[in-house]
Amino acid sequence: MKKKTTGHTTIKDVAKFAGVSKSTVSRYINGKIDAISPEKVKNIKKAIAELNYRPSKMAQGLKIKKSKLIGFVVADITNPFSVAAFRGVEEVCDQYGYSIMVCNTDNSPEKEREMLLKLEAHSVEGLILNATGENKDLLNAFSEQHIPTILIDRKLPDLKLDTVTTDNRRITKEILQKIYSKGYTDVALFTEPISSISPRAERAAVYQEMASAQNVNGLVRMYEIDVKNKEQLKAALRSFYKDMPEQKKAILALNGLIMLKIISCMEELGLHIPQDIGIAGFDDTEWYKLIGPGITTIAQPSHDMGRTAMERVLKRIEGDKGAPQTIELEAEVIMRKSL
Repeated sequence: MKKKTTGHTTIKDVAKFAGVSKSTVSRYINGKIDAISPEKVKNIKKAIAELNYRPSKMAQGLKIKKSKLIGFVVADITNPFSVAAFRGVEEVCDQYGYSIMVCNTDNSPEKEREMLLKLEAHSVEGLILNATGENKDLLNAFSEQHIPTILIDRKLPDLKLDTVTTDNRRITKEILQKIYSKGYTDVALFTEPISSISPRAERAAVYQEMASAQNVNGLVRMYEIDVKNKEQLKAALRSFYKDMPEQKKAILALNGLIMLKIISCMEELGLHIPQDIGIAGFDDTEWYKLIGPGITTIAQPSHDMGRTAMERVLKRIEGDKGAPQTIELEAEVIMRKSL
């Protein structure tokens, strides 16, 4: 048989030719042949020779030597959550002699795909991902190559991957209860586009349930905002403030980045916290207590989430073959005077 020389042979081609699964070919490439029958080994060798298959850089790196490199992909590097989580990952990496390659996707599935391919080419030993919700085929490919992949903050229920997150539904309900207990009758939710991002969807679902029961007239006010579009945000704030001005108004900001933008735009609009609009949100930072009257926030265990995710990577690298785990860390409400 004439050898294939196009240079585009994939692991799938080899598996099909050899009559085995892609994961079996992957194990062979990475030198894990003890669990493969001699007949299958023979067929895989023949397929590789006939198809002129060359393993990817990642597969070669794993077989020859360890890179001691961990990929950390964040959805938005400017979000306070990302910074705190990175510090947690970094602490564990430093302790065990690993380096980190940090990639920022700007919540773009296309950019996320590009970053994942770059990490593959750099032979990362593990991946921690704050996912956009797309590119599941690539994440499956990482699993097939035995690259431990841990999701942080955002879930992908369709994939069997370890996930480190927080108890979004419980903590959102708790902060909304505190808002309503302060006498607010018109509470709005401000969020970046929800899309398929699980924490936003979970928090928004709780808001919708509670607003329909406790807001005046059961009114649900949910504003999906492009945080790069200041005029859109200012228009939404103006609209919310002017509609039914007799009601006591508050905003729940769904993450730290949109909280910062809201505070800035309220100042430009001459709106005061909490006299005009009360405000609360996610992702507590040290300087929230220094802004105006001090901002009520949900303190997510972002740093500990980073540490826990990296610890899971290490366990998988060390050979833990157990079923994927979803680890939920507890958040807490920090009450200040913005309500």
